[in-house]
Amino acid sequence: MITDELELTSTKVILRAACDVYPNAGELPVIECITPKCRAVIALQGAQILSFCPSDGHELLWLSPLETFEYGKAIRGGIPLCLPWFGVNRREPALAKHGFARNQSWSLDNVTETAGGDLALRFLFQSSAEDLQVFPWAFSARLDVLLSDTLALNLSVLNSSDKAMPLSFAMHSYFAVSGLSALALDGVDGAEYLDNCQNLTQCRQEETLRFSGEIDRVYEGLSGTQTLRDGARAISVKGTACDTVVVWNPGAVLADTIADVGAHFAEYVCVERGMAFADEFLLAPGQRHEASMTLAATST
Repeated sequence: MITDELELTSTKVILRAACDVYPNAGELPVIECITPKCRAVIALQGAQILSFCPSDGHELLWLSPLETFEYGKAIRGGIPLCLPWFGVNRREPALAKHGFARNQSWSLDNVTETAGGDLALRFLFQSSAEDLQVFPWAFSARLDVLLSDTLALNLSVLNSSDKAMPLSFAMHSYFAVSGLSALALDGVDGAEYLDNCQNLTQCRQEETLRFSGEIDRVYEGLSGTQTLRDGARAISVKGTACDTVVVWNPGAVLADTIADVGAHFAEYVCVERGMAFADEFLLAPGQRHEASMTLAATST
């Protein structure tokens, strides 16, 4: 749809190669969006938001400075869409983690500008015959992105097969932070969680979550809003119909084994929304599931 640059009333949407935006990147196509309220970069692979910087100049998302942007390889950072399963596939554990939609190209279907200067983009994905070899349910997905002074995502998944489809997913947000020692996460207090650092042992969050060492926690059926406090900045994560909250940072020891993280582990924290583990469900033939997530940063 966009061959070079689309200029609307007060916004620009520019198709670029990743190497034109990021050092050490390849030719993977990305879309740069410039509006009066923000600047964003979105990869067509996975419809993955890589950057969202409101007009206050503070980047919301973390993208690994070691990322090489190779076709078919997961991009470390931004907001990957883990789909049609999250984490290890519980039926076929040998399959790649987090599904295949994040490693394939999505199409940009529509771009519109609101009267207030917000920018709406719609991306589409259709599973292929090759995908059916590993996930024998045909499905399509749509991602609607609204760029304003906040970032809103609406993910819609349609089961177009003739049998009930197991579905788990996550909008896997990597947030850029100033460091780990002063961070705190509100909105999980008193909740039960599975601790993936202890073989998914069930635990209870007795106090405000803070970050010291590796954290990999799954809060099932939580919903609501979580707020990540980073000094004078607060990042709110609000979701609807995505009731699983996943919180992750690898810590220094594990990060040293992850090639595209390494010494950069203290620059980000993942607070994700989705439907996974006990929140995984069966999507009936012809049924659509819609989930939304809104991210906003404010000064406190």
